[in-house]
Amino acid sequence: MTSSDSSMTPKNNRKTLVRRHRTEIASPTAGQRMFDRANRARDHGRLADAELLYRRSLARRKKVLGPEHPEVSRTMNHLANLLFERGCYAEAERLYRESLKLREKTLGPEHRDVASSLSNIANLLQDTGRPAEAERLYRRSLKLRKMNYGPRHEHVAMCMSNLAILMQNTGRDAQAEAHFRKALTILERALGPAHPLTAFTKANLADFLRLAGRVAEAHPLAREAAADLRKAFPNEHRYVQWARRVLKSFRKI
Repeated sequence: MTSSDSSMTPKNNRKTLVRRHRTEIASPTAGQRMFDRANRARDHGRLADAELLYRRSLARRKKVLGPEHPEVSRTMNHLANLLFERGCYAEAERLYRESLKLREKTLGPEHRDVASSLSNIANLLQDTGRPAEAERLYRRSLKLRKMNYGPRHEHVAMCMSNLAILMQNTGRDAQAEAHFRKALTILERALGPAHPLTAFTKANLADFLRLAGRVAEAHPLAREAAADLRKAFPNEHRYVQWARRVLKSFRKI
């Protein structure tokens, strides 16, 4: 009697394969491939694809790693970011707050990931007309980031820039400009003048100056920011699209 090649695998080798397979499934990298694909899809503007991949990655990580694993809260936070970008504010806020609760429970209330969650919730609150609560969370996030990273870190600068936007939107222009410029100085020193985060903050400062009527000062900043972001990201990336909108707004003046 002949036998197929598939039937020739020894029993002990089969057990080894099963053990290896189970080890891979239980790894903290479970769902990582889908997560990475979701990030790439988002960067290229394929938001529906990104949402589907984030949801699949989240479901897999909950099943394999357990509902309180740090990778679960991280994936949840990324999905919330995407939903926020797509205007699904209610679900985004629910996921942000669930992620924050998980991080406070598993990592502690002063962990740097808690600061990130606070800032994300504050962004949503600001965009949905709740500036007082947003400012409270920004300030808490800023305090935690300074404690975790030091006062001249890029994460401190980005939170400072978000707070500046809130100040701008609530009529505190002098404070807003001071925060924008301090954030930009930190980023230029920490990351360099052409880094994408530096360029993004530069675009925000340019938009602030344009709205304040300081066009001659604002326009060169907007051009620099748009050029640097085009070098760093595909055309569909949200940062590139924002810088283009800022630059285009000068044509109306």
